[in-house]
Amino acid sequence: MEKKVAGFRWLWPGLLVLLLDRLVKWLHLTASESQTVRNSGMAFGMFQGNSIVILIVSVLLLAACFFLVRKTRPTGLAPVALSMIAGGALGNMIDRLLHGYVIDMFPFFGWFVFNVADVGVVAGAVLCGWSLLFRPQDWSAKEK
Repeated sequence: MEKKVAGFRWLWPGLLVLLLDRLVKWLHLTASESQTVRNSGMAFGMFQGNSIVILIVSVLLLAACFFLVRKTRPTGLAPVALSMIAGGALGNMIDRLLHGYVIDMFPFFGWFVFNVADVGVVAGAVLCGWSLLFRPQDWSAKEK
């Protein structure tokens, strides 16, 4: 039993991103829905209004994160990075399924607006890149 639980420690960062994203969006909507940006696209407005393509990309991203964790058994920051990406993708996917758009609320120098899930995806991607460049041994396939 202990061994199985330890094998899923990589889930916690993603769950934290997901729960924080849902909490912040709920608090924001209850406080001031008029200041909410309804984003029907992806990053930088890609696929605007095309929810099916975005949902497919999100599902593929989640599957890729899960596959990489299960097949390569990464160590160090690698599983944390994948978990954060998955948690953020899931947070935005929930918005798309519930509302048909993603709820964004944090402006960035008037250029774009983002949410906690976006931060999870970007931070996870940065950690992923850093670990691939400077800690490639964290991505080595492990024997079961």
